[in-house]
Amino acid sequence: MSASKQDETLLWTPGEPQNYPESPLSKAFAQPLMLGLFLPLQTGGWSQSTLPRGTDWSFDYNARLTQQAEELGFDVVFGLSQWLPKGGFGGETGYRENFLDPFVSTVALAAVTKRILLLGTIHILYGPWHPMHLARFLATADHISQGRFGANIVTGYAENEPRMFGSTKADHDKRYVQSAEFIRICNALWAGTDNLTYQGEFYSLEEAYVSP
Repeated sequence: MSASKQDETLLWTPGEPQNYPESPLSKAFAQPLMLGLFLPLQTGGWSQSTLPRGTDWSFDYNARLTQQAEELGFDVVFGLSQWLPKGGFGGETGYRENFLDPFVSTVALAAVTKRILLLGTIHILYGPWHPMHLARFLATADHISQGRFGANIVTGYAENEPRMFGSTKADHDKRYVQSAEFIRICNALWAGTDNLTYQGEFYSLEEAYVSP
């Protein structure tokens, strides 16, 4: 099957996980209230303060925090992503200078948890990302977590972040047009109906397929 930017509607679409009653997402959505924990994967956690605190950006600390959240009945943990220079936001504390990658970290949390949903942020327009990469990585994360991993897909808002990757920030509409095409391709690859040949505005694929 092939698709061009004139016939993107021909791209396959997989079933939504919430349409399957036994999926972890469906079980979470069945709750009258979903509780989530924002993980402190970064120096200073979620507040710019010089006051003493007990939070820690290390993976071991975040793993213990996630396990405690799961025991208390929380439904999801979330990892923020930012790209910052040395010193983070500056100041006395170097706020957010150390920053664990939320994608890698939240996938790793699958090994030490059983029920809680794991959500990590990914900037898909920074660097040489291709939908094939993300489709395979996320399919693998889904397999490892037994359906508990979710990606928070973002295009980036800061001016300095894309410059770290040798590019400049695209205007708002273009970023979202490109990211929409990116996700449509991922969806088609996840559907796995056949090898995918596609020529779009931003991405092209020939006889592409990902597993699991």
